[in-house]
Amino acid sequence: MTFFDKISRKLFPPDKSGPRADVHEILKRPERDRVAYEAWRNQPECEVLVREVAQAYYYKKTNISSELEVHLLNTAYANGFAVSYVPRVPTKEFQHLFEYFKDQVAGMGYRVVNADRRIKDKVAYVETIEKYYLKPPLHRGEIRAGSIDQLYGNVAVEQVLINDRPSYIKVQASIYSDRLYQDAQHFDDFAEKLFA
Repeated sequence: MTFFDKISRKLFPPDKSGPRADVHEILKRPERDRVAYEAWRNQPECEVLVREVAQAYYYKKTNISSELEVHLLNTAYANGFAVSYVPRVPTKEFQHLFEYFKDQVAGMGYRVVNADRRIKDKVAYVETIEKYYLKPPLHRGEIRAGSIDQLYGNVAVEQVLINDRPSYIKVQASIYSDRLYQDAQHFDDFAEKLFA
């Protein structure tokens, strides 16, 4: 070790906490994943899983427990839910459910404005967050009139994986409270369309 290396190590000691590689990238599925997802959408497994999540969501709203664990978010400016992964659901099907929710929101007239993946080394585990951020359509005439239809607000569809294993999927609608926007439509209507 050279004299400079010794001085450098004293001034800037190496990080002993372990490797910390944070990655932020555009979320883009390989073609084989897109083909598998489209095939899954036309299979009975898709309908069964969506119906099961919908049932767990509605059960949670009435304080009835179900095998699928659902968590609700209900505030003045954001509404949503998260569904926890259960091992009996194949990993790929859970990923397909994430894509399905994004497509359902897009089918309501929303546009994807951001799709990204963040990978964080938390020392004890690696957390991966995949997220679609969708906004309602915006029309120039609405801006001039001062009555922009925000539909259900901005929508985030997020999937969290721990050590490459699914943890949960979250769907959240955040509303605008600005006077330029019309009041947001009710989240129950959004959920009904999401699970349709």
